[in-house]
Amino acid sequence: MAIGEVFIGALITVLLEKLVSGDLMKFLHGVGIDSLLKEWHKKLLMMKAVLTDAENKQTSNEAVKEWLKDLEDLAYDLDDLVDELNTEATRRKMKENHEANRPSTSMVRKLIPSCCTNFSFHDFMSDRGMASKLKDISCQLETLMKEISTLELVKNVSERPYRTTERLDLTSVVEESEVYGREMDRENILNMLLGGESSDSPISVLPIVGMGGVGKTTLAQLVYNDDRLKDVFDLKAWACVSDQFNAIMVTKTILKQVSPGSYNDDDLNMLQVKLKQNLSNEKFLLVLDDVWNEYYEDWDILKRPFLASKPGSKIIVTTRQHSVAKIMSHSPAYDLNVLSSTDALSLLAQHALEAKTFDARPDLRDIGKAVVEKCGNLPLALKALGGLLRTMGSPNEWEDVLNSENWMAEDKSKILPSLKLSYQYLRPQLKRCFAYCALFPKDFEFDKSKLVYLWIAEGFLQVSQREMLTQVGSKYFDELFARSFFQRSSANASYYVMHDLLNDLATFVDGEKCLRMDDELKENLPSSISENVRHLSFIPHEYEMYQRFNFLKKVRSLRTFLPLPIQQWYPESLFPHKVSLEILPKLHCLRVLSLSGYTIYELPNSIGDLKHLRYLDLAETLLKCLPESVSNLINLQVLILRGCYRLTKLPASMENLINLFYLDIAGTDELNEMPQGIAQLKSLQTLPKMIVSKSSGRLKDLRNLSLLQGKISIEELQNVVNVQEAIDARLRYNPSLTKVRLAWSGKLGDSRNEILELDVLNALEPHYNLKSLKIVFYGGSKFPNWIGDLSFSKLEKISFHCGNCTTLPSLGQLPSLRELSIAEMGRVKVIGAEFYGDKGSFPALERLTFEDMPDWEEWLGLTHEVEGGVRFPQLSKLCMRRCPKLVKLPIPSLPSLCELSIKGMDRVKVIGAEFYGDKGPFPALERLTIENMPDWEEWLGLTHEVEGIVRFPQLSKLYIRRCPKLVKLPIPSLPSLCELSIEGMDRVKVIGAEFYGDKGPFPTLERLTIEDMPDWEEWLGLTHEVEGVIRFPQLSKLCIRQCPKLVKLPILSLPSLRELQVKACNEVVLSHMHNLESLTQLNLEKIFRLTSVSKAFMQFPFALENLEVRDCNDLETLWPSDRIAQSLVNLRRLFVNMCPKLLTLRDIDALPVLRDLCIQKCESLELVPNSISCLKKLEIRNCSSLKTMMKLQDCNTSLEFLLVEKRVNFNLTNLLGSVHNYTSLHWLRIYSCDGLESFPPGGLPTPNLKILHIDDCQQLKSLPDRMELISSLEKLSVSRCPLLVEPFPQRKFPPNMTVLSFYNCGNLKPLGGWGLHKITSLEMFKLRRCYPELVSFSNDDNDDDNNHLLPPSIRILTLSDLPNLESLSKDFQNLTSLRHLYIYRCQKLVALPMEDQLDRLWSLHIEECPLLKKRCLKNKGDYWKIIADIPVVRIDGCSVHDPDQRP
Repeated sequence: MAIGEVFIGALITVLLEKLVSGDLMKFLHGVGIDSLLKEWHKKLLMMKAVLTDAENKQTSNEAVKEWLKDLEDLAYDLDDLVDELNTEATRRKMKENHEANRPSTSMVRKLIPSCCTNFSFHDFMSDRGMASKLKDISCQLETLMKEISTLELVKNVSERPYRTTERLDLTSVVEESEVYGREMDRENILNMLLGGESSDSPISVLPIVGMGGVGKTTLAQLVYNDDRLKDVFDLKAWACVSDQFNAIMVTKTILKQVSPGSYNDDDLNMLQVKLKQNLSNEKFLLVLDDVWNEYYEDWDILKRPFLASKPGSKIIVTTRQHSVAKIMSHSPAYDLNVLSSTDALSLLAQHALEAKTFDARPDLRDIGKAVVEKCGNLPLALKALGGLLRTMGSPNEWEDVLNSENWMAEDKSKILPSLKLSYQYLRPQLKRCFAYCALFPKDFEFDKSKLVYLWIAEGFLQVSQREMLTQVGSKYFDELFARSFFQRSSANASYYVMHDLLNDLATFVDGEKCLRMDDELKENLPSSISENVRHLSFIPHEYEMYQRFNFLKKVRSLRTFLPLPIQQWYPESLFPHKVSLEILPKLHCLRVLSLSGYTIYELPNSIGDLKHLRYLDLAETLLKCLPESVSNLINLQVLILRGCYRLTKLPASMENLINLFYLDIAGTDELNEMPQGIAQLKSLQTLPKMIVSKSSGRLKDLRNLSLLQGKISIEELQNVVNVQEAIDARLRYNPSLTKVRLAWSGKLGDSRNEILELDVLNALEPHYNLKSLKIVFYGGSKFPNWIGDLSFSKLEKISFHCGNCTTLPSLGQLPSLRELSIAEMGRVKVIGAEFYGDKGSFPALERLTFEDMPDWEEWLGLTHEVEGGVRFPQLSKLCMRRCPKLVKLPIPSLPSLCELSIKGMDRVKVIGAEFYGDKGPFPALERLTIENMPDWEEWLGLTHEVEGIVRFPQLSKLYIRRCPKLVKLPIPSLPSLCELSIEGMDRVKVIGAEFYGDKGPFPTLERLTIEDMPDWEEWLGLTHEVEGVIRFPQLSKLCIRQCPKLVKLPILSLPSLRELQVKACNEVVLSHMHNLESLTQLNLEKIFRLTSVSKAFMQFPFALENLEVRDCNDLETLWPSDRIAQSLVNLRRLFVNMCPKLLTLRDIDALPVLRDLCIQKCESLELVPNSISCLKKLEIRNCSSLKTMMKLQDCNTSLEFLLVEKRVNFNLTNLLGSVHNYTSLHWLRIYSCDGLESFPPGGLPTPNLKILHIDDCQQLKSLPDRMELISSLEKLSVSRCPLLVEPFPQRKFPPNMTVLSFYNCGNLKPLGGWGLHKITSLEMFKLRRCYPELVSFSNDDNDDDNNHLLPPSIRILTLSDLPNLESLSKDFQNLTSLRHLYIYRCQKLVALPMEDQLDRLWSLHIEECPLLKKRCLKNKGDYWKIIADIPVVRIDGCSVHDPDQRP
């Protein structure tokens, strides 16, 4: 059976139900056409009777297939017409209701057309061409009816059983925890991960290769989450690469996991620098899932930050292609095969029977084995088919599946037959829902709720009167998930994805109805797009153009307009206003319209004409208000305004949106009032925010919104003037509101009424189902009794920010409370018995935070036991921040405490016995932070054991920062300590025995930082240690910074140290570090009295790979002899900066593997080696005394990057030589080299150079000869070269150059004589401050046949600082590819180039050009009509489209 028919049955079923709707028939009877629709109903019933036969025959009968397509198109048109009739019926009913209850002058009366008052048959038939629509539908139905007999279609052919089993629990999704047959594979991969480390690279890449659906991702998930790796890797990350490789997106994905935060920058270099910093000296595990890219260069770029990691880091790659595996790894790939027959049968049993075997159903075992064989033992196929078979209980039904013709069907789709079969056995409604997902690109992560809302808007759900749409949609989704059509995202467990093969299936079955415009589909040309497209999705562009959507003028039946969210952030992605005005209003059939994330300042009133619209997403746009016509959209169900931070008001007549069930106004901080009639939106289920305004209140409107569920924030409660408003809200009677936030204004003043606010808060008691409560800026002095009442047994999270309260409510008895945050309680002085309640112990509390409590002085009763048990038995995280008057820290013995943070406790002087409680130790504490304690002087009892038990047996991270009065550091014996940071201890002079505890130093310590210790003088050893040696056996990173007085310290034995950072310390610190055989990275900055790096160490670290020396004023040499340099067999990078006494670096030529050399601001440096081999990167900056320059001939095959800056006696010929070709050199920059007059004769010996920068070379008279031979040169930039006259005297250019820039070169020959129009590859041209007297670019000396200055390939043009330029002549008229135009500081320029083509621009930027500015002003200048549709127009830094910024 073919697949393209699948929507018809469900669509016709829905239509049949709509056609006999009571309200609709009543309305149609009134206008006299009810009999016509009854006739349609009969014909549709007859067609439905033959539908199964037609579906079965369409693969072998093209005429039947065409009949089905025609029926499908007619069904859509008929659905639109019926929806239009239903809309009219609803409008009329609304009018009747409002006329009965309200004056006729109401806003709703204005909404309803006057013709609806007394509908006549004639009026209705003439309205909107209804008569012709009805006639056309009738004719098409009649034609299709006649063809039934011609095609010999048979009625009532038995249908395939579409049903679900009763035992399928659709309220809880099935996790991917049951995996069969991969135990050995998992162990093999784990052994590879835990095996020996490569000596060549800090990272090892392990590819897993296998066919699609074989379970590569599942295997990677099993390994990734294996508990045995928990303590092996410091960091883990997962990134789905997909077939559309994007290095920026992959880097962002990894970066967000290793260092959570917001990364909006799309600069790959900046992102990689940040990622490198986070991975530096960390052992990490990374999974790159679903890799297709076969370009080594892309992988080489992507992996660069990974190389900074600690050895032993691993990357798992999943791919279908061995060629990808070979590019990414030298190691053999791990080939993943299909399951064994036994394991495959178990997997089928799991998904079909929810059992591990067929023992309970032996009658199905043999059929199951046959199914396994037909699925080829492929896991994805087995899971999908198992999801189907679980709905079937009899052997006969299983046999029907086994014998389906799909196993033998031949087609060119390459879709697995098992997947087709699983799809075909879905219920019709589920087929529509799944096929709709063809709108999503491969690996697209989608949100369950949002997808359900889209299904609802499209009318895919069949709902009984007692069911809610969202509940039915959720069941549909869960069933598709249970059948493995969807799966959870590996990167984000709250999102879902489709396997690539299932995405292919959805794309295959959607026919011509779904159009996805993305990179993979190459933005289908309008000529290839069917007029019958119903659903459109697309990837937003940074610069959206009207032309992109122009094809929609031919697609008038479109129902979905859906831009897909992407990870890239475009700061100014303007949606074309012309599309909003001319195209969208004509898409009369739209059900779904999303403009989310676009820069939109206003919507046209015509938006209200989209009468079918159900879903309108305007999230994160810049709208200040919606047009009032939005109130016309009476079918609207979902309205999303989340993140519209400029929005100030909603439409006044929103009461007409009677079908609206989802209104998201979160993040609309400027919205200060709810519209009148919000109470009439009785279908609302989601309303995240309710605002109580001074003028209209609206709090009592909540009583009518009984279906609200989830969370709500009720704001501006200080505007409640009568407690009855809060009583009338009836919050306690809504069991579905589980998260409630109650907020008053942050301004506490005389206008606030404490008693009234207490009464209001008391009246706003939620239902007992409450799970989360947040109270903000409440002005009462105490809390009402309901807060903390035992009846709130489900309450899990509480947050208070109430500056006027003097006491806390009793919360200790709440059985489910897991998280409690108390902040800005400025009048609370004592927390005592009232906090715990009667015998309260906070039995479930896991996280407790006290923050900004300026008057809190005492915490009582914390250490008391409650009926033999401790308080806070489950507390795992305790934070106390900025509580300046709290003198004591009575932390009890908390058996589950894992993290303790104490910050800003200004008056604490001593931490002693009360800190530990009666029983002493913190058995589970893993992380302790003590920060910003200005008066803390002493920490007592820390090193004492309690009954032989260590106080902190699990502590792995300890941070003590900015505690200036603490004199001693009594760090105890901590057997699990991995990271220790001590910073800002101003008065510590000596660190001695108390620092190590009773049992000596730290056996597990891996990272130690001691910083900003201005008076620290002496670091004493242990008296019982031999020769005062302190051993740190596991220490891998040591940082000692800003400890200028430290001169006495013991020998530090550091056999595992890999990274050492020393800053602003004496040289003697280095001499006491021994056993540095593992040290690979050394950073030295401001080391006093350091004259030689090698002499500073008693035992020099010869394993170094990276050495950085900065700002060492006494440094004279790195190492005194070649012998030391020759022994540095791993040193690949050397960075020397601001060492004014450094005279020579001759000895670096002996470094055998040096690849990266950077020398900066060494004013006295005279000598560098004559030659050096194997370099890849060389930077020499600001070394003004350098007399000789090395010769690079020995590294001519390896050098990739060369930068020379501020060299007076610079001779490029001597540097590069005259006979060698630098075949690897890609990047060359020469800056401030006054001695450079010319380049080597015969041209640069750099055949593969890509980027050439020449800047501030005052004597340079010409560019290199024969540049046409540098075929790889892409970018040429020349700045501040005043003697340069003719850049290209022979008019010969690099043939593939794309970027050309000249800045401040005042003697250039007129541009017309350059011949730049011959560079057909040129895309960007910048000309800045080069022609101070230029009036016009027209040049009589131009002897070319044409007057074009630039080639038509130019996409970006910048003209800047041309103060006398008056016109841009016809020489610029050929720039047909121009997309970005920048004109800066051309004060006399009166006209733009290419006036007739300006509408093709993507961006136009004008600064300090007063005459141009006047012509470009919105609605004023004569250019406005031409530039109005350019996505980005900025004048003097202001967007002309933005009403708040207009220049």
